[in-house]
Amino acid sequence: MNPAPKPPPPADHTAVIELLDQVIAHTVAPAAVTVDREGSFPSASVQVLAQAGLGGLLMPPSLGGRGASTATYAEALARIAAACGSTSTVYMTQMHCAHPIHLQGRPDQYEAWIPTICRGTAIGAIALTEPEAGSDVATMRTTARRDGDSYVINGEKTFISNGDVADVIVLFATVDPGLGKDGITAFLIDTAHVAGLTAGRPMKKLGQKGASTVTLGFQDCRIPVTARLGAEGDGYPLLLRSVSKSRISAAAQGIGFAQGAFDATVRYCAERDLLSSRTREAQDLQFALARLRAEIAAGRSMLREVCDLVDGSEEDPTAEVAMVKMHCTTLGVRVASACAELLGEDGDRDDIGAERRLRDAKITEIYDGTNQVQSMLVARDIRLSVTR
Repeated sequence: MNPAPKPPPPADHTAVIELLDQVIAHTVAPAAVTVDREGSFPSASVQVLAQAGLGGLLMPPSLGGRGASTATYAEALARIAAACGSTSTVYMTQMHCAHPIHLQGRPDQYEAWIPTICRGTAIGAIALTEPEAGSDVATMRTTARRDGDSYVINGEKTFISNGDVADVIVLFATVDPGLGKDGITAFLIDTAHVAGLTAGRPMKKLGQKGASTVTLGFQDCRIPVTARLGAEGDGYPLLLRSVSKSRISAAAQGIGFAQGAFDATVRYCAERDLLSSRTREAQDLQFALARLRAEIAAGRSMLREVCDLVDGSEEDPTAEVAMVKMHCTTLGVRVASACAELLGEDGDRDDIGAERRLRDAKITEIYDGTNQVQSMLVARDIRLSVTR
């Protein structure tokens, strides 16, 4: 194996993207078809990304990250998604785990876990969704009962990415279901040192087949009070601060899946000289591709603008983040579907790649807050804007 490329300096967008493209070309893209067909966890791709210094772009250099902007992270994730949807979901879940630890953890907590997540020596997960409490987190039923110097966790979480392979889990539970959102509290679960935690078998899914998704069961799991992230009741505000990054991740995946499907379709057409032909059928195809390219460019521009807003604005960007998540994930499905149609009878061949991006894209409209929830957030902002 060749030695890992030299990591770029902090926050250098061009260097990060150039290095990333090398890793994608040499490792991520060649493994993508096998990861999808076999449903194999893309550990090699994740490890090479981490070894190249790309495992924790948003984290500060002092903790093993790159201190990169949200726009750089989103562009990196979009490019990974264009190559391999499964790798992109594992990659972003690592960030989704590190981010709340960095936001609200004590120094000993983030110094213990964030560098290992950035290096890829630890796999992270975040456990929020429950079988009976999806988007309405205030109805959460996983409980954390204080017992002396410990908490005892009981409940179930579902659709947990990386859940069966995680070394550390950011868990959201309630210390009192009667308190609603005010009882939600965050905890760090060290999976190697907790009893009573069980993971179900990886779910069979439409897409992103190599990104492990499981149900987690907590049966009298005793964890020390020192495993709490922040104070009791601080979990809901932490969740709100965290979702801007996770929803931007989904938006970036949408752009990536659109780009991946588009690129696969262009390659197919180029191999058959359909991009230079002047027949009516070929020109119709060229015009359709031109429209799709413009749509992807517009979505990417929107994503970049919202990322800059998240990093630079003191105002609440909830509506803008909701819009970009809704728009870009829908774009991913629409473009991938259009590409599959343009390919005609070859559109469902798994060796071309458009159908894989279409399958991978669909779930982005559902996780990290369904697009119906994003529509509600935007509609609420519209109502509020009338009274401002």
